Amino acid sequence: MKNIFILVVLILFSANVVAARGGGHHKLVEYDYHDYLNSTIQTKTFVRYQNGVVFDFVWSFDRSNPGIVIRTEIATDTGGSITRYTDSTFASTTESFNLLQSRRYDPASSALIDTTDYMPHVAKLTSAMVPGIAWSPAGTISSTFSGESYYTEKSEVIAIEDVTVPAGTYSSCLKIHRTSQYGLSFYSRVDWVCPDMGVVKRINNGSVLIELDSVTYN
Repeated sequence: MKNIFILVVLILFSANVVAARGGGHHKLVEYDYHDYLNSTIQTKTFVRYQNGVVFDFVWSFDRSNPGIVIRTEIATDTGGSITRYTDSTFASTTESFNLLQSRRYDPASSALIDTTDYMPHVAKLTSAMVPGIAWSPAGTISSTFSGESYYTEKSEVIAIEDVTVPAGTYSSCLKIHRTSQYGLSFYSRVDWVCPDMGVVKRINNGSVLIELDSVTYN
């Protein structure tokens, strides 16, 4: 009888410990932040809204270097001319998914205009992805165009919910609110990051910026 009592106490204690780790929330078992960029995704096309104009915004991914993802962003206007051309380099560790570097190109000539390095790297996602979890990386920006400045960024998982975009409805998505300052630029963003798909919607400074429209796979 004594042994049974001890066993029951251990079971109850273990359950409380597990619940406490997530602040009372259950971790999303089907969601792995390491894989938020599905390795089979070749491109993602978004509907981008800016100053009342709707146009295409395409992300393409290079994963040829293990552990590194290079995401190229190209925006085109209604006439098909490139208005934005950048790429960002990310690296995955056991603790977080980090932005290492971004590069900006001339839309007309594709010539490299600016390279920006972040020290320490900007943690975009962490290993603890449950509502209430927050993280606040800060550091130095080293830009070939504008010199050295500082960045601060605070991110918080505020919900797990479904979201509908032109590409369809996605379930169990992380809703992440971010406030950031990069040099003299301030941002307030909400991203919906979905299992096996990554970002499908972004609100920037209170207005919808992008919504996923289509996806191509390798």
